[in-house]
Amino acid sequence: MLMKDVICMKKFITIIIVMMMVMPIYKVEAKTLGDLKNELSALERKYNEANNNKNMTTEQINSLTSEINSITSKLASIKNDIKNTEDEIKENEDTIERKKEETNELLKFLQVSSGENVYLEYLFEADSYTDFIYRYAIVSQLTDYNNNLMEELEELISSLEKKKENLANNKINLENSSKELESKMVTLRANLSNYQEEGTTIEQDIADMKKEIKRYVDKGCKDNENITTCGIKNTMVNATGWNYPLARGCVTSEYVGYGFRPDWNGPATGHHGIDLDCVGEGTTVYGAANGTVARVVYRSGCGGNMVWVYHSVNGTPYTTVYMHLLTISVSEGQAVTPMTKIGEVGGSSTRSYDACTTGAHLHFGMAYGHNAYSFNSHSFNPRNIYNFPAVVYGGGGYFSR
Repeated sequence: MLMKDVICMKKFITIIIVMMMVMPIYKVEAKTLGDLKNELSALERKYNEANNNKNMTTEQINSLTSEINSITSKLASIKNDIKNTEDEIKENEDTIERKKEETNELLKFLQVSSGENVYLEYLFEADSYTDFIYRYAIVSQLTDYNNNLMEELEELISSLEKKKENLANNKINLENSSKELESKMVTLRANLSNYQEEGTTIEQDIADMKKEIKRYVDKGCKDNENITTCGIKNTMVNATGWNYPLARGCVTSEYVGYGFRPDWNGPATGHHGIDLDCVGEGTTVYGAANGTVARVVYRSGCGGNMVWVYHSVNGTPYTTVYMHLLTISVSEGQAVTPMTKIGEVGGSSTRSYDACTTGAHLHFGMAYGHNAYSFNSHSFNPRNIYNFPAVVYGGGGYFSR
């Protein structure tokens, strides 16, 4: 009976280790050229519909604004759930890794021992009945420990799989809610000529998307190809971590999404990034991770000179944006690394055309997925990833690479 237990235990340990090695990890599919074409068609359709119904009543605008606020609140909740789930997944994976190391050590012990009868040999080497009882107690304890370890591993793996399923569902909900918000924002912006958010206008989005699609088509890209890699050789798009976009700096304004921004009374609504300051105009701005430049815009009325970069970090797609730049040092389609100079921090020199800056600083934003044209509705607080200090005016310190 003991021999059978040992054999089963060895097989069970091996199966568990293999399960952990091949366990699937949730990944978001990269955006294709076909996806970009569909986005353009959807944006044009929404824009045309909004223009056809441009003269909304005050009551209709108030109702739409209320819906937007409700979706914004829902988005904030989903993004918070995503962050919590990702943190729990990381914790589970770390625990499983520690348990795996324990099972590996046990497996090594069994493998270097003399065959399947390792426990029997240990028992029968006893030189007295008392020694036999002692050795049997040790074997029983080790067997119990193995059983408990296996049960813990099974529970952890089951919990991890559920969390990854929950994360996948949350990201689908985020995408759906973001699209709903984006659609309603198009209608609102078309009906309120004075409404402005940082970034670009809808007309500029449509024009730039057409240019980008033409650029990919000219490179020979097919509709089913990943837009971050098609037509580009040796592109460094995969990354395993993040870097600060400035060598050193502080935080002067927080991310609020579409919420109220207490430190700003300018033309823009909300704040879809974090302002990095305590630097002078002309300071170098670096890439946040390996990626590909997706979009470059010059002299926008609210954002100035801007660069969007697509990333794939640990298999998950993200977009970063760098606004209020004095100069831009990269071009669309260019591969970048954390050492690549994206541009330079703008300031007083850019205020003549950038209504949404008050001085030298970098607006740094992050979004889920590859979304250079619907960035704001997919954005999230960079603090979810970066350990930025508190706002400097509230006693926060400096960050550095």
